[in-house]
Amino acid sequence: MRVLLLVLLLAPAALAQRGGSIEPRYGVGFDVTTAVYGQDVIPDGPSLGLRGRVALPVNADVSVAASLGVGAHLFEGADDARYVLNPQVSVIVTLPSRRSARYVLGGFGGFVPLSGGGGGTSIHLGYGWAIPLTETSLYAEINPSLVIGEREAVPVIALRTGVIF
Repeated sequence: MRVLLLVLLLAPAALAQRGGSIEPRYGVGFDVTTAVYGQDVIPDGPSLGLRGRVALPVNADVSVAASLGVGAHLFEGADDARYVLNPQVSVIVTLPSRRSARYVLGGFGGFVPLSGGGGGTSIHLGYGWAIPLTETSLYAEINPSLVIGEREAVPVIALRTGVIF
């Protein structure tokens, strides 16, 4: 997990040093993430969260991104709320389209509960849409993950929406 956090911190700076002519894209948004009940890897049920992402274009079709999500499992009441960090490193491939940008993203990450133990590394593969505006874009994506805990692997589904600057 420490290696993942180190990659998340250093990758954007290292890629920015290589060219300087390509501007990074920043995104911020909301997500709803849910896992199956009755497992010990991440808290049961849905979480509501915020996510930030930095994407560095490699060329017109491929970007490398680092993101960090913070989710709160609130549906059992405020006193029993549990929080999860979800860092990810992704490769984003833009697919040919006319009016909106469609893309696939995949990579690795982690789910780190801030209380109660559990968590694990994850692999993800998702699909998204970006709708270009004048200087920004709106995005929506579905990004399923497989979280690999100590004793079990748990499928997790994340639905996300936000703005790319």
